[in-house]
Amino acid sequence: MKRRITKAAALLLCFALVMLSLTGCGKGEAEEGPYTASAVDSEYSMADEVEKFLEAVDTQYGYDLAYRLSYDDELWDNELGWRTAGSDAEHRAADVIAEEMKAIGLEDVEKVGTECDKFQFNDASLAVAGTDIEVMPASYQCSGTDGDLTAEIVDCGAGTEADYEGKDVEGKIALVGVDQVNESWIDNYILQAAEEGAAALVTYSVDGYGRAGDDSVNVQDICTGDIIPTVAISKQDADKIIEAVSEGKNSAVLNVDVDFEVGGGTTYNVMGTIKGKSSENRIILSGHYDKYWYGFQDDSAAIGLVFAIAKAMKDSGYVPENDIVVVAHGAEEWGVSDSVFDWTMGAWGMIEKQKDWQGTTLAMLNCELPAFRTSDNTVAAGCVPEFRTIVSKLVNETGLVVTSGDVAMERNSFDSSTMEDGVTYRWHGVPYFINMFEDEDWLHANYHTSYDNADTYDEDTFRTNINWMGALAIYIDQTPALELDLTQVADDIEANLNESIDAEAGTDIEEYKACIDTLRTAAASVNEQAAQINEEYEKAAAAGDDDEMAELREQGRKLNSKTLAAFAAVQPAFCRVDDFAAYYGHPNMTANVEYIDGTIEGLENGVLWGEEEDGAMDYAWQINSALDYNWMLFSKGVAEEGLDHYDPDTMDAEKSLWGYQRTVDILRVGDATYELSRMDDIEGVDTEKYIEIYKNAREEALGYILEYCNSEMKAMKEIASMLN
Repeated sequence: MKRRITKAAALLLCFALVMLSLTGCGKGEAEEGPYTASAVDSEYSMADEVEKFLEAVDTQYGYDLAYRLSYDDELWDNELGWRTAGSDAEHRAADVIAEEMKAIGLEDVEKVGTECDKFQFNDASLAVAGTDIEVMPASYQCSGTDGDLTAEIVDCGAGTEADYEGKDVEGKIALVGVDQVNESWIDNYILQAAEEGAAALVTYSVDGYGRAGDDSVNVQDICTGDIIPTVAISKQDADKIIEAVSEGKNSAVLNVDVDFEVGGGTTYNVMGTIKGKSSENRIILSGHYDKYWYGFQDDSAAIGLVFAIAKAMKDSGYVPENDIVVVAHGAEEWGVSDSVFDWTMGAWGMIEKQKDWQGTTLAMLNCELPAFRTSDNTVAAGCVPEFRTIVSKLVNETGLVVTSGDVAMERNSFDSSTMEDGVTYRWHGVPYFINMFEDEDWLHANYHTSYDNADTYDEDTFRTNINWMGALAIYIDQTPALELDLTQVADDIEANLNESIDAEAGTDIEEYKACIDTLRTAAASVNEQAAQINEEYEKAAAAGDDDEMAELREQGRKLNSKTLAAFAAVQPAFCRVDDFAAYYGHPNMTANVEYIDGTIEGLENGVLWGEEEDGAMDYAWQINSALDYNWMLFSKGVAEEGLDHYDPDTMDAEKSLWGYQRTVDILRVGDATYELSRMDDIEGVDTEKYIEIYKNAREEALGYILEYCNSEMKAMKEIASMLN
């Protein structure tokens, strides 16, 4: 089906860089091409501190720490190198990280434990009788086999509902080729296999991730509950098994040894501090240390990077105005079962416990995959929308950023997604930055495979990311008034306003726009106050007027309290997620209306799949942020269960964590999409009953939109009042 190509494009739009795919949703046009600089060239008061910091940076130290965290087998749970949520290896690594923090001079070093679902992958084997096939599969986050599972292995093609037709897999091992970029996440393959009665599932990548080679094995996180043992093997090994099965050699023995405990684990977030002149506020430098395979880029190199920044600050004698807190998070890749918001569990527990960090943290600088050479030799800063302005200023105006070798830096920011630990801090009122890049090829080849190894290391990329993140931390630390630009919130809400659909829903568009202007005006006034404080501070610093500098710092602290409180209020009021993307407003619900209109028009014209992708089904799969594509691939039960996790009315608060009540409402039109997508054409079909289903959903969507708009207008007025 060529429609799957369209599906791939949509998913890549959402997931094309995590951190793990981190999408450049908010990237602006470069002013003069990527930025490069060989030395600090700045009149800002912190220029000397930045220069001293850069001189003290030891990239070899950062690399060596990353290498140890990647390759020291004492820090592995199995021979594949895994270190997962709450596991013994994760605990051993936490101890190593804590000692390293002390070694570089950090103070108040502490391991902060938080509950997680434990997953420790110990060992696995898969053998096929009568052949020389014997491999070690990689286990997904679920229970093992409790000893040997001896059963027939059945080739189930692509693992969709249709692929099981005519096949008996009851009590057997299903072998399925998956594509978790262009088709579906692992959960639906598992649920379909279990519904068919399979005792276990063996998967291999046919496209999407794991493209480094046919010997590559790729896994992602399971978002469904503990259903059946599920493992991954390489396509190379899968091809051998498929050939053996075709020859009648289909008796297999699968053994998966894991420790899997729902609610029975503890993950440790390790923290240490460079003490500031005041501990009233702080800047956080962070990465995560759990991993699959060697996990060199994801995320051992990030730990190496933030430690290299902290060490350079200490070695250069830098005394910050505010605390600089280094945090190594656990359980980022996965940490809770039966949730589509299952990642960044360690960070969630961390910020939940550190209540005093909420509203007093100036910024978090999180790091993911920081040291591989991108296809265009560039790095970039990602951030929440409110920090777009500061990124542009840092790179284009301050002269504080120094690049390395032929690596350049993008001049404008990318909007952060949900694909790393920053999202959990954001929901708790902490604005943040993250390093970013555009390189789908690297992600699809190396991400979550053994090819994420030290061979991917590029020192110039690593150094450039250290340089800009360190310079940014010092800039924020030394600048009295935090440049948290809430006009960007107003801009995004306005950009995501669909006037015709929102008006049809009953929204007073003129009032809505007036509320946007009210918020923007109030935010612009705060920006002006911050700019004035910072400008006067620079003058006082140039004049050596310590008393004036102290007074301006106090003014900055008071203003920062206001802007951080407003930032915290913005998140529940306006920010929604559709799994991978985070945005202000409700554009995906207005998009639902447009997709439904296209679906209805296609049915009225008698076209299911159009040559111009204008048929009913070309639109229908995109409803509910493309979650409805699963109705075309899997059974009704499987597709329905997937939607339940995203629906605000059915999601579990204890399981949904950072996703709880952050999604828009789900439109339940899946039964119609399921039935229509399995028709060759609709000649003679009573399309009116299907049209009625979609029309009813459209009215439901308009009702939600009116609720959202009214809520957003109320919040815009309240937040503007906070800022005035």
